[in-house]
Amino acid sequence: MTWWCSAQGVAWSWAWQAYPGVWLMVAAVGGGYAWALRRLQPRRFAGDDRPAAKGEMALFALGLLVLWIAADWPVGALAAGYLLSVRTLQFLLFVLVAPPLMLLGTPRWLLRRLLRGRVPFRIARALTRPLAPLVVYNVVLIVAHLPPVVDGLGTSQLGSFAVDLAMIVSGFVFWWPALGRLPELNPMSYPARIGYLLLSVFVPTVPASFFTFARYPIYGLYELAPRVHDIGAVADQQVAGLLMKLAGGFILFGTMSVMFFRWHRQEEQTEIMEKETVT
Repeated sequence: MTWWCSAQGVAWSWAWQAYPGVWLMVAAVGGGYAWALRRLQPRRFAGDDRPAAKGEMALFALGLLVLWIAADWPVGALAAGYLLSVRTLQFLLFVLVAPPLMLLGTPRWLLRRLLRGRVPFRIARALTRPLAPLVVYNVVLIVAHLPPVVDGLGTSQLGSFAVDLAMIVSGFVFWWPALGRLPELNPMSYPARIGYLLLSVFVPTVPASFFTFARYPIYGLYELAPRVHDIGAVADQQVAGLLMKLAGGFILFGTMSVMFFRWHRQEEQTEIMEKETVT
């Protein structure tokens, strides 16, 4: 039974294929979110807790939709065993697009509910500091792009699922300190968050450079894969490098720009409050 996208070694066809493992994952996450909003939302709110807003629900739904598109046919199938460029696109969606949308779409009261207990709170607090998330993100990034991992696990549904899941989890870990959702975890200041995202730009340039400038295919999986519309393995690899460098950089630098303007607005509001206090 084919339940997750993996390399099949057969000629590519645009005939639709079912991947029930992807549907089950999306249904579990979406159903769990809807159940939590319906059953766990408190009747009274304190502090900065608020009822789930339509904007938050829309962000979560959009993030889940991105996750679904990246994992299911045709993106998931093309990424698993045909085109490295689509695999790179899938990586960006798994790590840099879906997780921040879903985190921003989760109300603070629900995040606090999920972090109840000493151990979950301590883990969340440790992940608010930049070192551990950067290590997790960069290690997963490098390991997931090693030839033995790509060629060795890409032909197995379980192996492909494990790599995909590791990338998704690393995305949530990576964005957790950058978004600073809970004040009680002492989130980083906006300048520190900008610096954190800036540091994360450099490591992806390593595989991106290999993809762009290598004269020969790096992965046997994509070199020997049946060709899709006569796209050569080297050309596909070069597109993958450009995608990782340009699209990934666009997402990160765009986020840094938003944070910079929020920091500037925060500083202006602080100055106004200080002047009002003096007068």
